[in-house]
Amino acid sequence: MQLIAIEGHESQRRKLEELLAELARSGLVLRARMSERLPSGWPEALALAKGRGLFDAKSVTVIEGAEQLGPFPPALIGLLDQKGDSNVLVTVFTGDAKKTFPKELDKAVTFIRADQSVPPWKRKDWIIGLARERGASIEPAAAALLAETIESQEELRSEIDKLIACSDDKAITAALVRALSFDEGGGVMLRFLDGVCMARGADVVSAMRRLSSDPSPLLALTSLYNRLRPALYASAFKDQASEQLPRAGAYAERMAKSALANYGAEHVKEFMLRLIGLSYTEKTSASGGWPAFEAAVWKLMS
Repeated sequence: MQLIAIEGHESQRRKLEELLAELARSGLVLRARMSERLPSGWPEALALAKGRGLFDAKSVTVIEGAEQLGPFPPALIGLLDQKGDSNVLVTVFTGDAKKTFPKELDKAVTFIRADQSVPPWKRKDWIIGLARERGASIEPAAAALLAETIESQEELRSEIDKLIACSDDKAITAALVRALSFDEGGGVMLRFLDGVCMARGADVVSAMRRLSSDPSPLLALTSLYNRLRPALYASAFKDQASEQLPRAGAYAERMAKSALANYGAEHVKEFMLRLIGLSYTEKTSASGGWPAFEAAVWKLMS
Protein backbone atom coordinates (compact mmCIF):
# COMPACT_ATOMS: atom_id res chain seq x y z
CA MET A 1 0.00 0.00 0.00
CA GLN A 2 1.24 3.46 -0.87
CA LEU A 3 0.93 6.14 1.82
CA ILE A 4 1.10 9.83 0.94
CA ALA A 5 1.22 12.52 3.63
CA ILE A 6 0.31 16.11 2.73
CA GLU A 7 1.37 18.67 5.30
CA GLY A 8 1.06 22.40 5.72
CA HIS A 9 -1.52 25.01 6.44
CA GLU A 10 -2.81 27.29 3.74
CA SER A 11 -1.63 25.33 0.69
CA GLN A 12 -2.78 21.88 1.77
CA ARG A 13 -6.19 22.11 0.08
CA ARG A 14 -4.66 23.02 -3.30
CA LYS A 15 -1.98 20.35 -2.98
CA LEU A 16 -4.62 17.73 -2.23
CA GLU A 17 -6.70 18.65 -5.26
CA GLU A 18 -3.61 18.65 -7.51
CA LEU A 19 -2.60 15.22 -6.19
CA LEU A 20 -6.07 13.75 -6.69
CA ALA A 21 -6.12 15.04 -10.27
CA GLU A 22 -2.72 13.46 -10.92
CA LEU A 23 -3.81 10.12 -9.43
CA ALA A 24 -7.03 10.20 -11.46
CA ARG A 25 -4.98 10.60 -14.65
CA SER A 26 -3.12 7.45 -13.59
CA GLY A 27 -6.39 5.55 -13.44
CA LEU A 28 -6.98 5.59 -9.68
CA VAL A 29 -10.54 6.11 -8.46
CA LEU A 30 -11.36 8.20 -5.38
CA ARG A 31 -13.33 5.77 -3.23
CA ALA A 32 -13.55 7.55 0.11
CA ARG A 33 -12.79 11.01 1.46
CA MET A 34 -13.41 11.48 5.12
CA SER A 35 -12.61 13.83 7.98
CA GLU A 36 -14.57 12.24 10.82
CA ARG A 37 -12.70 10.61 13.69
CA LEU A 38 -11.70 6.96 13.28
CA PRO A 39 -11.94 5.23 16.68
CA SER A 40 -9.25 2.65 15.87
CA GLY A 41 -6.87 5.18 14.29
CA TRP A 42 -4.29 3.89 11.82
CA PRO A 43 -5.49 0.24 11.70
CA GLU A 44 -8.94 1.43 10.65
CA ALA A 45 -7.51 3.90 8.11
CA LEU A 46 -5.33 1.21 6.51
CA ALA A 47 -8.23 -1.23 6.43
CA LEU A 48 -10.37 1.34 4.64
CA ALA A 49 -7.65 1.96 2.07
CA LYS A 50 -6.88 -1.73 1.52
CA GLY A 51 -10.46 -2.69 0.77
CA ARG A 52 -11.62 -2.38 -2.84
CA GLY A 53 -14.92 -1.67 -4.45
CA LEU A 54 -16.45 -4.17 -6.81
CA PHE A 55 -15.30 -2.32 -9.95
CA ASP A 56 -12.33 -0.33 -8.58
CA ALA A 57 -9.06 -2.11 -9.29
CA LYS A 58 -7.13 1.02 -8.32
CA SER A 59 -8.46 3.22 -5.56
CA VAL A 60 -7.58 6.25 -3.43
CA THR A 61 -8.73 6.88 0.13
CA VAL A 62 -8.31 10.34 1.69
CA ILE A 63 -8.20 10.97 5.45
CA GLU A 64 -8.33 14.67 6.33
CA GLY A 65 -7.31 15.94 9.75
CA ALA A 66 -4.89 13.01 9.98
CA GLU A 67 -3.50 14.19 13.33
CA GLN A 68 -6.44 12.39 14.90
CA LEU A 69 -4.94 9.05 13.84
CA GLY A 70 -2.10 9.44 16.35
CA PRO A 71 1.47 8.12 15.99
CA PHE A 72 1.92 5.46 13.33
CA PRO A 73 2.21 1.99 14.96
CA PRO A 74 5.61 0.36 14.20
CA ALA A 75 3.87 -3.02 13.86
CA LEU A 76 2.13 -1.79 10.69
CA ILE A 77 5.28 -0.65 8.87
CA GLY A 78 5.37 -3.81 6.78
CA LEU A 79 2.15 -2.79 5.02
CA LEU A 80 3.72 0.31 3.50
CA ASP A 81 6.62 -1.06 1.48
CA GLN A 82 4.78 -1.40 -1.82
CA LYS A 83 4.89 1.97 -3.54
CA GLY A 84 3.60 0.49 -6.77
CA ASP A 85 0.55 -1.00 -5.10
CA SER A 86 -2.84 -0.09 -6.50
CA ASN A 87 -4.17 1.05 -3.10
CA VAL A 88 -3.24 4.60 -2.12
CA LEU A 89 -3.94 6.20 1.25
CA VAL A 90 -3.65 10.02 1.28
CA THR A 91 -3.43 11.60 4.73
CA VAL A 92 -3.77 15.37 5.14
CA PHE A 93 -2.11 17.10 8.10
CA THR A 94 -2.50 20.71 9.21
CA GLY A 95 1.11 20.87 10.42
CA ASP A 96 4.32 18.85 10.30
CA ALA A 97 3.48 15.28 9.30
CA LYS A 98 6.92 13.77 9.77
CA LYS A 99 6.73 13.61 13.57
CA THR A 100 3.78 11.21 13.22
CA PHE A 101 5.91 8.51 11.60
CA PRO A 102 8.96 6.54 12.83
CA LYS A 103 12.24 7.47 11.14
CA GLU A 104 12.42 4.09 9.40
CA LEU A 105 9.28 5.07 7.47
CA ASP A 106 10.91 8.07 5.74
CA LYS A 107 11.44 6.09 2.53
CA ALA A 108 8.10 4.27 2.67
CA VAL A 109 5.98 7.44 2.95
CA THR A 110 5.72 10.07 0.23
CA PHE A 111 5.73 13.50 1.89
CA ILE A 112 4.23 16.51 0.10
CA ARG A 113 5.53 19.58 1.87
CA ALA A 114 3.82 22.89 2.53
CA ASP A 115 4.77 25.90 0.44
CA GLN A 116 7.31 28.22 1.99
CA SER A 117 5.82 31.45 3.30
CA VAL A 118 6.84 34.50 1.25
CA PRO A 119 7.89 37.48 3.43
CA PRO A 120 6.09 40.78 2.74
CA TRP A 121 9.12 42.47 1.14
CA LYS A 122 9.44 39.64 -1.41
CA ARG A 123 5.75 39.21 -2.18
CA LYS A 124 5.69 41.61 -5.16
CA ASP A 125 8.48 39.72 -6.96
CA TRP A 126 6.79 36.42 -6.05
CA ILE A 127 3.56 37.62 -7.70
CA ILE A 128 5.44 38.71 -10.84
CA GLY A 129 7.09 35.28 -10.98
CA LEU A 130 3.76 33.53 -10.42
CA ALA A 131 2.21 35.35 -13.37
CA ARG A 132 5.26 34.51 -15.50
CA GLU A 133 4.90 30.80 -14.62
CA ARG A 134 1.39 30.98 -16.03
CA GLY A 135 2.58 32.57 -19.27
CA ALA A 136 1.35 36.07 -18.39
CA SER A 137 2.84 39.35 -17.25
CA ILE A 138 1.82 41.80 -14.57
CA GLU A 139 2.98 45.39 -14.16
CA PRO A 140 5.09 46.03 -11.02
CA ALA A 141 2.54 48.56 -9.75
CA ALA A 142 -0.25 46.00 -10.08
CA ALA A 143 1.82 43.33 -8.32
CA ALA A 144 2.65 45.79 -5.52
CA LEU A 145 -1.02 46.64 -5.04
CA LEU A 146 -1.92 42.96 -4.68
CA ALA A 147 1.05 42.30 -2.39
CA GLU A 148 0.18 45.18 -0.08
CA THR A 149 -3.50 44.35 0.19
CA ILE A 150 -3.88 40.55 0.15
CA GLU A 151 -2.12 38.49 2.83
CA SER A 152 -3.05 34.96 1.79
CA GLN A 153 -0.75 33.34 -0.78
CA GLU A 154 -3.53 31.00 -1.87
CA GLU A 155 -5.85 33.96 -2.36
CA LEU A 156 -3.13 35.67 -4.39
CA ARG A 157 -2.85 32.58 -6.61
CA SER A 158 -6.59 32.67 -7.18
CA GLU A 159 -6.54 36.41 -7.96
CA ILE A 160 -3.72 36.01 -10.48
CA ASP A 161 -5.63 33.25 -12.29
CA LYS A 162 -8.75 35.44 -12.39
CA LEU A 163 -6.82 38.47 -13.65
CA ILE A 164 -5.07 36.45 -16.36
CA ALA A 165 -8.43 35.18 -17.59
CA CYS A 166 -9.72 38.76 -17.84
CA SER A 167 -6.60 40.46 -19.20
CA ASP A 168 -7.19 39.49 -22.84
CA ASP A 169 -3.56 38.31 -23.19
CA LYS A 170 -2.26 41.75 -22.16
CA ALA A 171 -0.19 42.75 -19.16
CA ILE A 172 -2.19 42.93 -15.92
CA THR A 173 -2.39 46.58 -14.90
CA ALA A 174 -3.06 48.28 -11.58
CA ALA A 175 -6.35 49.56 -13.02
CA LEU A 176 -7.45 46.00 -13.78
CA VAL A 177 -6.48 44.89 -10.27
CA ARG A 178 -8.53 47.68 -8.71
CA ALA A 179 -11.50 46.85 -10.93
CA LEU A 180 -11.51 43.07 -10.41
CA SER A 181 -9.62 42.13 -7.27
CA PHE A 182 -11.31 44.36 -4.75
CA ASP A 183 -14.95 43.74 -4.07
CA GLU A 184 -16.89 46.27 -2.04
CA GLY A 185 -15.21 45.06 1.16
CA GLY A 186 -11.74 45.30 -0.38
CA GLY A 187 -12.44 48.83 -1.58
CA VAL A 188 -13.53 49.84 1.91
CA MET A 189 -10.32 48.40 3.35
CA LEU A 190 -8.20 50.35 0.86
CA ARG A 191 -10.06 53.55 1.74
CA PHE A 192 -9.45 52.89 5.44
CA LEU A 193 -5.71 52.19 5.05
CA ASP A 194 -5.08 55.16 2.78
CA GLY A 195 -7.29 57.37 4.97
CA VAL A 196 -5.18 56.66 8.05
CA CYS A 197 -1.89 57.22 6.20
CA MET A 198 -3.07 60.45 4.61
CA ALA A 199 -4.91 61.72 7.71
CA ARG A 200 -8.28 61.77 6.00
CA GLY A 201 -10.60 61.52 8.97
CA ALA A 202 -13.84 61.41 7.00
CA ASP A 203 -12.62 58.43 4.95
CA VAL A 204 -11.53 56.60 8.09
CA VAL A 205 -14.89 57.20 9.82
CA SER A 206 -16.97 55.95 6.89
CA ALA A 207 -14.69 52.97 6.20
CA MET A 208 -14.47 51.92 9.84
CA ARG A 209 -18.24 52.04 10.13
CA ARG A 210 -18.42 49.42 7.35
CA LEU A 211 -15.47 47.35 8.54
CA SER A 212 -16.85 47.09 12.06
CA SER A 213 -19.60 44.77 10.80
CA ASP A 214 -16.90 42.10 11.21
CA PRO A 215 -17.06 40.91 14.84
CA SER A 216 -13.27 41.16 15.18
CA PRO A 217 -11.01 44.06 14.13
CA LEU A 218 -8.09 41.67 13.55
CA LEU A 219 -8.19 41.84 9.74
CA ALA A 220 -8.27 45.66 9.71
CA LEU A 221 -5.64 45.79 12.45
CA THR A 222 -3.25 43.45 10.62
CA SER A 223 -3.77 45.23 7.29
CA LEU A 224 -3.00 48.59 8.87
CA TYR A 225 0.09 47.21 10.57
CA ASN A 226 1.37 45.83 7.26
CA ARG A 227 0.64 49.11 5.48
CA LEU A 228 2.62 51.08 8.10
CA ARG A 229 5.47 48.59 8.47
CA PRO A 230 7.85 50.64 6.24
CA ALA A 231 7.16 53.66 8.45
CA LEU A 232 8.01 51.62 11.54
CA TYR A 233 11.34 50.59 10.02
CA ALA A 234 12.11 54.18 9.05
CA SER A 235 11.22 55.50 12.50
CA ALA A 236 13.00 52.76 14.47
CA PHE A 237 16.21 52.69 12.40
CA LYS A 238 16.77 56.35 11.57
CA ASP A 239 20.55 56.05 11.31
CA GLN A 240 20.55 53.27 8.72
CA ALA A 241 20.66 53.97 5.00
CA SER A 242 17.32 53.28 3.32
CA GLU A 243 18.85 50.56 1.12
CA GLN A 244 19.73 48.56 4.26
CA LEU A 245 16.11 48.33 5.38
CA PRO A 246 13.61 45.72 4.13
CA ARG A 247 11.95 46.98 0.97
CA ALA A 248 8.23 47.37 0.38
CA GLY A 249 6.29 48.26 -2.74
CA ALA A 250 6.48 51.78 -4.08
CA TYR A 251 2.87 52.48 -3.15
CA ALA A 252 3.34 51.16 0.40
CA GLU A 253 6.48 53.27 0.87
CA ARG A 254 4.67 56.35 -0.42
CA MET A 255 1.83 55.81 2.04
CA ALA A 256 4.34 55.21 4.85
CA LYS A 257 6.11 58.49 4.08
CA SER A 258 2.75 60.24 4.14
CA ALA A 259 2.01 58.76 7.59
CA LEU A 260 5.42 59.86 8.89
CA ALA A 261 4.84 63.38 7.57
CA ASN A 262 1.38 63.58 9.12
CA TYR A 263 2.08 62.06 12.54
CA GLY A 264 5.82 62.04 13.15
CA ALA A 265 8.18 59.10 13.67
CA GLU A 266 7.70 58.73 17.42
CA HIS A 267 3.91 58.67 17.23
CA VAL A 268 4.00 56.13 14.40
CA LYS A 269 6.38 53.89 16.39
CA GLU A 270 4.19 54.17 19.50
CA PHE A 271 1.10 53.33 17.46
CA MET A 272 2.71 50.27 15.84
CA LEU A 273 3.78 48.91 19.21
CA ARG A 274 0.22 49.47 20.41
CA LEU A 275 -1.08 47.46 17.41
CA ILE A 276 1.23 44.56 18.29
CA GLY A 277 -0.26 44.50 21.77
CA LEU A 278 -3.81 44.71 20.44
CA SER A 279 -3.12 41.88 17.99
CA TYR A 280 -2.03 39.68 20.88
CA THR A 281 -5.00 40.51 23.09
CA GLU A 282 -7.40 40.09 20.16
CA LYS A 283 -6.30 36.46 19.95
CA THR A 284 -6.93 35.88 23.66
CA SER A 285 -9.81 36.28 26.09
CA ALA A 286 -8.49 39.76 26.95
CA SER A 287 -9.65 41.18 23.62
CA GLY A 288 -10.57 44.87 23.59
CA GLY A 289 -12.38 44.47 20.26
CA TRP A 290 -13.29 47.40 18.02
CA PRO A 291 -13.40 50.01 20.82
CA ALA A 292 -9.73 49.42 21.71
CA PHE A 293 -8.65 49.44 18.05
CA GLU A 294 -10.65 52.57 17.23
CA ALA A 295 -9.23 54.34 20.29
CA ALA A 296 -5.69 53.57 19.12
CA VAL A 297 -6.43 54.86 15.61
CA TRP A 298 -7.99 58.09 16.84
CA LYS A 299 -5.13 58.67 19.26
CA LEU A 300 -2.70 58.47 16.35
CA MET A 301 -4.80 60.70 14.11
CA SER A 302 -5.27 63.32 16.84
